[in-house]
Amino acid sequence: MAKESLRPLLKPRFLNVQGKWPPFLFMLLGASSAFVRWEPAPYDLLFFPILGAFFLRTLVWHAYQAWFIAALGLLLLLHFPALSAGLEASPARTLFYTVVTFYLALSAILLMALPERARLVFLRGFEAGALASAFLGFLAFLRFPGLEGLLWEGSRAVAFFKDPNVFGAYLIPALLLSLVRVEQGRKGWLFPAIVLFLGILSSLSRGAWVNLGVTLMGWWLLRPKKRLWLITTLVLLAGGIGLSTILAPQNPIAQRLGLMPYDADRFSAQAQALQLSLDMPFGYGPGRSEIVLDYATHNTYLRILGEIGWLGLFSWLLAIGISILWALRQALKGKSPWHEVYFAAMLGIAVESLVIDTLHWRHLWFLLGLIWAKHAPPLPHHPR
Repeated sequence: MAKESLRPLLKPRFLNVQGKWPPFLFMLLGASSAFVRWEPAPYDLLFFPILGAFFLRTLVWHAYQAWFIAALGLLLLLHFPALSAGLEASPARTLFYTVVTFYLALSAILLMALPERARLVFLRGFEAGALASAFLGFLAFLRFPGLEGLLWEGSRAVAFFKDPNVFGAYLIPALLLSLVRVEQGRKGWLFPAIVLFLGILSSLSRGAWVNLGVTLMGWWLLRPKKRLWLITTLVLLAGGIGLSTILAPQNPIAQRLGLMPYDADRFSAQAQALQLSLDMPFGYGPGRSEIVLDYATHNTYLRILGEIGWLGLFSWLLAIGISILWALRQALKGKSPWHEVYFAAMLGIAVESLVIDTLHWRHLWFLLGLIWAKHAPPLPHHPR
């Protein structure tokens, strides 16, 4: 990486905080991202107070991060042409949806400027929250007494999320981080990896399953010779699931494979969103898809296209595309285990975004922030 790209671009010093910051607070922030059934979620309530109290003095942005900030700034700027249509028809919903998007974008920009140690502690908290959620969600899926409230519609694990699709997808980066430890020879992390996998499975989310498959394939392709064990494991798992659908076709997993009755409504809404984008190229307003189409798009790209317009979709594809490419560059050139995880996880989310609305997923945005953050070199025993 060129020295110029690491030159500090902006280093604010408007808050003079002395002393060390308590690591448990940032770990708490990471763990709180697993409890998002309520609005505002604990993560939202903790984010700015923790950063304001301990980190504003130490935030540092670098020149290379300007690429992502510019793409994100373009996305936010392009909200304004669509706001006029949205505020006129549905002012409260449009304003709320826009504010949430701006807040999440700001959170990514702040996370990329944190000190390295703070980011790593945040990741530890995220892993702890994901593991607890997967464990409780899977127990609820097995009908463990007292955990009925952690199921969605009485059948799908959701833990402390609103939607099982988000719950399943949230666990995938944590699963990959566990596999990194296993690959490094820390066999004790095999149990957390299994628990996280069972949590993803019990979400009964087809989108999360596709996300997991793409994520693991992307991670394998970074080091195909070193990770032949992963392909073997995936083949065995696929064979086991296929066998279970034959022997027990009424089991929940088998029933979720293939098309569902409501998929026709999703496809109809997506076709309508595409048609409307031709009539309203600047969008019909943020957050208005459910009102205009009478159904959620279940496709992030078509949602952005319909709500913010063609230029808005271009700016989102640009922000996601350069983030995935940057993570890939760091994974290959810098041999960073962190960026290997970020690359594979973002690749999985990008594909799942074709079937799920992911724009306001908190873990999507903090992954974007972590992708553009500067990390230390990998550990000596990291496989090369």
